Amino acid sequence: MPPLPEILLVEDRKDDRDLFQLAKLRSGIQATLTYAVDAPDAIIRLNRMGAYQDRPMPDLIVLDLGLPGLKGSTLLDVVRHSLVSKRIAVVVWTGSERESDRAQCEAIGVQDFVIKPKTFASLVSFVSSLPRYFPTPAALEPRRHEHKTPLPETR
Repeated sequence: MPPLPEILLVEDRKDDRDLFQLAKLRSGIQATLTYAVDAPDAIIRLNRMGAYQDRPMPDLIVLDLGLPGLKGSTLLDVVRHSLVSKRIAVVVWTGSERESDRAQCEAIGVQDFVIKPKTFASLVSFVSSLPRYFPTPAALEPRRHEHKTPLPETR
């Protein structure tokens, strides 16, 4: 049996992380969910440093743009220009309704730009749609332990 797909949720608000986790459980999707609370934490996770050294690379990043410090859009740009994570699917999950944010994210190459749902039912529907971004089971194993050029530090 192939390993479960990995979702990395980059979200600073604990309430949003908890709701996302509940929506994942309610949706029934089969995936492992890990968190990063800000951009530096996400970079440590993606570089598989410290506590993450034995963790596989995520198959999907769900990224909030409104992170403290280094913004999600900057992290997205770093991720998309890195050999480490160029092939990881990225879905922006944000409170921003600005068309300029959407255009910037689409230009960088996100798979989707989703405004945070206002209801729990809408959040469950969004989370239920995430498996379409997972790699096929045959493509999952080779990506799990890629070692390429690490992402640059942002601190």
